[in-house]
Amino acid sequence: MSISKCIVRLKDCHDTEYSVVVYAESLYEAVVRGLNRLGDVGWESDTNETIKRVEVEIHQEPTKHIVDVPKLLKWVEEKSMYPAQETRKAKLRKLLGTPTGQ
Repeated sequence: MSISKCIVRLKDCHDTEYSVVVYAESLYEAVVRGLNRLGDVGWESDTNETIKRVEVEIHQEPTKHIVDVPKLLKWVEEKSMYPAQETRKAKLRKLLGTPTGQ
């Protein structure tokens, strides 16, 4: 799993919004890291206030790929020894309008 930059936000009972930036592999990890980080920077809830909801905004770095289309089409046409890979290829064949089993 990749690590993503996440902004964790919450509002307190006075409708004041707080936010922190954390890096996490999952949504739940981001929430926990965000709540911990808010505590580290001095945010405190009222003694009888319960945090019910937080908002998490996930930012992933863009990735650039350059694909050789003839090689891709050749790869899609070839049978695979691995069932998961063959399933992916079958899906691509369907998208391309190529009959399965050629």
